[in-house]
Amino acid sequence: MFGVEQALGNRPVDWNGAEADSSFLAVPFLPVDDAVVLHQVRHPLEFARSMLGTELLTDHRRDKPFPTAIGRHAPEVYQPERPPERAALMWQIWNTRAEAHADVTYRLEDLDAAALLRLADLVELDVSEEDAARALASVPKDVNRRNRIEGLTWRRIEPIVGQLAAHYGYRPPE
Repeated sequence: MFGVEQALGNRPVDWNGAEADSSFLAVPFLPVDDAVVLHQVRHPLEFARSMLGTELLTDHRRDKPFPTAIGRHAPEVYQPERPPERAALMWQIWNTRAEAHADVTYRLEDLDAAALLRLADLVELDVSEEDAARALASVPKDVNRRNRIEGLTWRRIEPIVGQLAAHYGYRPPE
């Protein structure tokens, strides 16, 4: 429902019978009437490494849809000269905005069957313990399928994300 076309204003949000969506592009539309907002955060270093792998923040020319959508809703993301700082700023801005409307904020790394059952209950979804355990076992919480830039360090992004990262309980990697 909340894709790049909606973020660009080219197509209205159309729930078309759906009851939920999972997209960072939903953040510019918050608050949404009668919606339960589950705000999932991820370690900022892992987010930044992943975001850099997509190269979405490398070139902020306005002829590319995702960078245009990001720039439309948070132009300050493109103020830093280099992509690592842009990724850190995006993490900080998007999470700050999402948390302001969240019914619950949770860390991806802490998601277990009990937490998933509590979240399902919040959105009035009937999920068994077995289904929750099976779903979590099938999806890794520490990686995704995108290319990643492993060389990025905490020291590089900490000046931007440090305070909010600590708010969420994130620390520099060991």
